[in-house]
Amino acid sequence: MKNMKIPFFVQEFTDEMEEAAVNALKNESFVGGESVLKFEEEFAEYIGTKYAVSVSSGNSALQISLMALGISDNSKVVTPTNSFIASANCIRAINAYPVLSDIDLNDGGIDISSITQNVDAIIPVHIYGNPCNFDSVKTFAEEQNIPIIEDACQAHGATYNDKKVGSLSDVGCFSFYPTKNMTVGGDGGMTTTNNEDLAQTISSIRDNGRKTRNEFDKLGFTMRLNTVNAAIGRIQLKHLDEKNARRREIVSIYKKNLTEDCILHENKNGKSVYHQIVIRHEKRDQIRDELADNHIGSAIYYEKPIHLQPVYEKYGYKLPNSEKFSKEIMSLPSYPALTDEQILIICEHVNKIISKN
Repeated sequence: MKNMKIPFFVQEFTDEMEEAAVNALKNESFVGGESVLKFEEEFAEYIGTKYAVSVSSGNSALQISLMALGISDNSKVVTPTNSFIASANCIRAINAYPVLSDIDLNDGGIDISSITQNVDAIIPVHIYGNPCNFDSVKTFAEEQNIPIIEDACQAHGATYNDKKVGSLSDVGCFSFYPTKNMTVGGDGGMTTTNNEDLAQTISSIRDNGRKTRNEFDKLGFTMRLNTVNAAIGRIQLKHLDEKNARRREIVSIYKKNLTEDCILHENKNGKSVYHQIVIRHEKRDQIRDELADNHIGSAIYYEKPIHLQPVYEKYGYKLPNSEKFSKEIMSLPSYPALTDEQILIICEHVNKIISKN
């Protein structure tokens, strides 16, 4: 069994998902069907907000949220450099200026102390499914009197001080890309808020700025979530908590069997859903080689921080924590279908490298 192939990720498509998709295709409008409204209602209830507005992707959720909050050409928006590039691209997409912050080496989340200028909005990222230090974010936002847009694209179901992320700020943004803790069978996203006006504005912008059937009073896009994706999302949401619980079981097995305490720390006020199980070790590259040689998948999120990407180099940021961090981290398999036996095999190979003198 030691020679079994263990992929980094396994895409899920169940009979229940298929049945929901086919039913939506046969019985609902392809765009704007009943499943979309039900998915939004159910997701808002799950997160604990009054409103949820579905969109075409997590990137769309971030961009539309910024627009709905009035962030524009002359605005500065801060977000951490350790994230998927969409966290910053949404800022540039509306011609605002990205202010990239450094990170906390313990959890990879935003380091507020690295921000040295006034900004007009902040996008903290709950990276890897682990809530960031939101108290520091809230204090910073209150001091500068600016809105908070939570990038919760990797953190469906994570909590901070017993409240679900996505309900802590002006607006929360989620992605349903297939690798996330829950998906919609393709690209998709969701915004969450307690502000009715903000929800209505987001709903309008995702539909080309529509005011009424034949009137359009703002700039908008075609960034809706289609009906069949929503139908699949409803099934995934129903099973999210049990899948997240399995992810926490998986990380507990890793922690028990790895010979070093190298898994990133969970925020002390938060409960992670471990979208990624990330280890940090100076022998990162050797560990990856060992796993690959034994047909075990792994990944690096993110090998090159946003500020070092070619499209952002011109801003000239030097963020030492993130640069060190990116050279030492890697993600181990974390999907719920992973078996206990597979986890033990992975630990055996990781330990082989980290235990060497």
